[in-house]
Amino acid sequence: MAHFLTLVLVDEADPDPLARAEQLMMPFWSRDLLDEETGRRIPNVKCDGFVVGGRYDGVIWGKEQHYSLPPEQYRERYGLDVVRPEDNLRPVSELVDDLVPYAVITPDGRWSDREGTPEQAWRDAVRSLLAEHHTRMAVGIDCHC
Repeated sequence: MAHFLTLVLVDEADPDPLARAEQLMMPFWSRDLLDEETGRRIPNVKCDGFVVGGRYDGVIWGKEQHYSLPPEQYRERYGLDVVRPEDNLRPVSELVDDLVPYAVITPDGRWSDREGTPEQAWRDAVRSLLAEHHTRMAVGIDCHC
C-alpha cells in the first residue's frame, strides 16, 4: 500500500473549495480497488482512501513540518490535530515551484497522473496543467492505494 499526493484544482469562486475537491475525488475512489468477481482492478478507481492534507499537510505551499509522526499517530500521542484543512488550500500561483504531485484533477473532473510517464515528461505536463489553470485554487489531497 502506498500514499501519493494529488492536486485537485477548483474554481477560485467556489464557496466551499475543500468540499468541491472531495466531490471531484469521489469518482476515483472506492473502498475496494479490485472487482470481487474478476479480481481485476476497477477501471477509473485510483485510491481506496483520501484525505485533505494528510501526510502531505501544507507541502503545497512549503509549510515546515514540525513532527515526524503521521497525523493520526500524532493525534493519538498528543491529542492534537495538527492537520488544518486551510493549510492545504492555496491559489495555484502560490504553490511551491518544485511541486510535482503524482496526480492532478482539473475542475472538469479529468484525472491525469504520472503512471507510465517519464519523470521529465510528467514535470512538464504538471507545469502545463498549472499554467492552464493559473487562476484556480489547488487542494492538496493525500491518496492511499
